[in-house]
Amino acid sequence: MIPRGVDRAVVGGTSALGVAILAACVVLADSPPLVYLRLALVALAVSAAFVLDDAATAAVDAVPRTRRRRTADRLLAVAVPLTVWGVGIAVFQLRTPATPAAGLLVEGAGALTVAVAAAAVLRWAGRAEPGEIAATVVGGTMLALIVFDLPSWWPVPLFPRDAGWPASTALWSGLGVASAVVVVLASADPYRPSRPVGMRSAHVPWLAWSGGDTEPDGDGRSSPGSSPRWWVCRR
Repeated sequence: MIPRGVDRAVVGGTSALGVAILAACVVLADSPPLVYLRLALVALAVSAAFVLDDAATAAVDAVPRTRRRRTADRLLAVAVPLTVWGVGIAVFQLRTPATPAAGLLVEGAGALTVAVAAAAVLRWAGRAEPGEIAATVVGGTMLALIVFDLPSWWPVPLFPRDAGWPASTALWSGLGVASAVVVVLASADPYRPSRPVGMRSAHVPWLAWSGGDTEPDGDGRSSPGSSPRWWVCRR
């Protein structure tokens, strides 16, 4: 399920950590605080941040692929943490029916998309392995926002507990859509100017003196029937 080229140890390991935290929430308490569930989401966001690391691309690709193609293939790995979050929330709701499952599902999808977008921007900026920085920034920010309450003047709670779920769901939906657009834009291949079709090679005078191909479209190599100049044969 994890495509080739993706660091399976990191993606699989952090997803397994998310599974362990979600399982503990389901088994050990009837209604644990949502902060524990969101600790699992932090681990899953870290997992999503590593799916775009391209360190082994040259080794695993027999034929070079465009960055957009590689991104599309690697995004399949995001299904692992996303599935873990979805199944975990569904099982937790069975244990605690009052769980705001819809809001938590949107929250998780938005957080994972933001993590991938952060990695895509760093890769666009020139880092072949953006996962470590993206995971640190996104995971650390999420952890701080989960543990510490936002100021009272902040209009929309990012991680609500009792109230504010409709506004939070709308916010995470917007963040998810915006992050998906960022991933698409940042996954474009770098622009490489090419020579216009029909443009002839520039005539280099010294080729005529060295016996090179002097035809308009020559590449500088000697023609099959050409003979070396007299000073080349002279002993």
